[in-house]
Amino acid sequence: MSRLADHISAYDYTWLLSDSRWAWEFLRRNRRFLEDSSLPSASELSFAPACHQITLVRPRAPQALAERWGLAFFPDPEDSGLEADAFWSGGLYPRRVHMQVSPSGPNESCEFYDRTVGICRITHFTDLAGREQFLLKGNGCVIQVFCTGMSLLAREPVKLSFIIDSLDEFQAKLKTLQRAQRVYDPQAEADIPEWTRHSLALRNALVALDCHDAKLSYFETAGFIYGEERAREAWDSPSRAMKDEMRRALARGRDLRDGGYATLLGPVENALLLA
Repeated sequence: MSRLADHISAYDYTWLLSDSRWAWEFLRRNRRFLEDSSLPSASELSFAPACHQITLVRPRAPQALAERWGLAFFPDPEDSGLEADAFWSGGLYPRRVHMQVSPSGPNESCEFYDRTVGICRITHFTDLAGREQFLLKGNGCVIQVFCTGMSLLAREPVKLSFIIDSLDEFQAKLKTLQRAQRVYDPQAEADIPEWTRHSLALRNALVALDCHDAKLSYFETAGFIYGEERAREAWDSPSRAMKDEMRRALARGRDLRDGGYATLLGPVENALLLA
């Protein structure tokens, strides 16, 4: 099944994606993943609305099949990288934000709670072992947080504090925390996509994959991305640059879809061996 949109602008939202959300975009195009996510066991979950824009998720049974793909449970494959409740495993995705939950003192407020709950959509997940994580969604940003210490669902008031687990990961975690500030920054989401070389390459790989699934040729793929006039000019010229670019984009898209998405989540040595 092709997910090809009617126009290249439909992919503009992807410039906002972090690598963990890009990983989801490619995985949700994997046929075997789609087959697994459609099995009855994939729906053994409880979803309950809480206050504000918070949803509580709990599994009713082990999610071993989802864990095989590096996920806590199967999100809806129809949801984009900005919408999907994709909780990646810690072994595969070490850049998750770590927060310590502790009791708050009398009349003590939690700045993190105060700044996010009113404006962010939050999905809170508790696994069968009682471990808690949540996703913060806002301003085109999705942040995955895992918690230690007290339960966020405790009856008594709690506060959250950021934790840096080791100096070795300081720079990576700092970058993630800086990105996390987007969720409550009203100026964060630009009207015009601000592509980087990295995000543009991933977008073109995703588009090439969708075009191929829709039975489009390399020329038609180039026309979809760059416009028919520019594609025709490139195809009629002696240069093979654009033709080779389309082949590389499709090859990368296939690789990321068929297991390579794990490399977007962390070091290669952490990647799952996905058959």
